[in-house]
Amino acid sequence: VAKDERTASKFFIRAVSGLILVSGFSLVLYSGHVYICALVALVEIFLFRELVKVRYNTFFHIIEDTIPMFRTTQWLWFCVAIFYTYSDFVFDVIKSNTALHYLLIYDKLQTPLAFALYSGTLIITIATMQTGHIKFQLNQLCWTIVVLCLTVGQLKYVMHNVYNGLIWFALPLMLVITNDCFAYICGMLCGRKFIRRPFIALS
Repeated sequence: VAKDERTASKFFIRAVSGLILVSGFSLVLYSGHVYICALVALVEIFLFRELVKVRYNTFFHIIEDTIPMFRTTQWLWFCVAIFYTYSDFVFDVIKSNTALHYLLIYDKLQTPLAFALYSGTLIITIATMQTGHIKFQLNQLCWTIVVLCLTVGQLKYVMHNVYNGLIWFALPLMLVITNDCFAYICGMLCGRKFIRRPFIALS
């Protein structure tokens, strides 16, 4: 009985949490394109933070006293990637909205600003290189670039899909949410009842 009560309690907590999350997502979806893009940008920031934090925590004993501005340079590369990736997208949105056409005069500043940001960040990165730790720092720089490709590179097309039609944003997310919900329900109802063999270590 105690096990059934624990199962029911877990199911209830997950059901309530799921309803709250779905309600929040529906509210953002109803608010429109700008708020959805803001949500995607927020997710992007948290994704980048979590992925670079993995190696930062692992090698903190090396970074703490020897490498200055380690986190700062990572976030500078993130800002450069965001500006370069989304500036053309922002100007495409401006071009499609006649009320914002007065901002088109800044379009010609996009490339010089992106180059200036890139050059400044590269100079700071090189200036913080420490003798004896250059291989480690280059390794961390490569990891930062990989993380940028996984976050900024992929989520750029999510932004484009939002403006191509909300269905292309909402449908994949709803499929993932539905899949996770039914995977949990099937696991609760049918898990370890039909198959007695142990799963492979990967699962």
